[in-house]
Amino acid sequence: MGDSIVDLAPEINASLDRANVALAVGDTIQVTFPFKNEWTHEARVRPDGSASFLLIDDVKVVGLSLADLDARLTALYAKKREGVEHIELTVGVVGAGGGSTTSANPGFSIYVIGDVTNPGPIVLAGRALTLLEAIGAAGGPLKPTANLRNIILVRRLGQSGEIRSWRLDADVDRWGSLPPIFLQPRDIVFVPSTAIDDVDIWVDQYVRRMIPFPYLLRY
Repeated sequence: MGDSIVDLAPEINASLDRANVALAVGDTIQVTFPFKNEWTHEARVRPDGSASFLLIDDVKVVGLSLADLDARLTALYAKKREGVEHIELTVGVVGAGGGSTTSANPGFSIYVIGDVTNPGPIVLAGRALTLLEAIGAAGGPLKPTANLRNIILVRRLGQSGEIRSWRLDADVDRWGSLPPIFLQPRDIVFVPSTAIDDVDIWVDQYVRRMIPFPYLLRY
C-alpha cells in the first residue's frame, strides 16, 4: 500500500517549481496590464520561436521561463510608456500547444499513464491541477483492478534535475477528505494494476529509459 497523502502532501507541494518551465512552440501567452487595460492581449508562440506583442512586435520567447519573459517584456514596454508613468504587467500561459485542453505540449502538460481510461498528456492551460483531478481528467480507473492505493507520482525537481518519486494511497473511498497534491508541468502519474515492490527500480526502467518519455519531457 502507498504512503499517506495526508502525511506527504506538504512535502510534495513544497517541491513545486513552475518558474523553470520553458515556453514552447504553440503556447498562447497572455500579457496583462493592470493600469493600461487596452494593452492587455494574447500572443501565440510561432514555429520560429517568436511571438508578436502589441507595440513591440516580435520577441524570441522559446526557452524562456515566464519570469524571464515577464522581465524582458517589462523592459521593452518601459521604452513604450506613451504617457504611462509606471509599467506593470504580468504574463501567463492560457493555452498550450495551440490552446486546446487536449493537445499534447511537452512544456505545460502532465502525464497520467497506466490503468486509466484515457492515458496520456493533460495540458495545464493556466490552471492548477491536483493529483486526483488529473486521474479524473484521464477518465478515472479503467477497471476495478486499478490499484489506486499504490499510485506513483514522479517529478523532476527544478534546476537540480533530481528525479523524485512517491508511492501514494489514493483510495477512492477517501477522495473527499484527502488534502490536495498540486501537479506541475511534466509530472508523471502512474496508476498500476498491481502493487509495485520497488518504486526506484520502476522509475529507472519506465521513466529514465522509457520511450517516448525522454523526448516528450525534454529536460
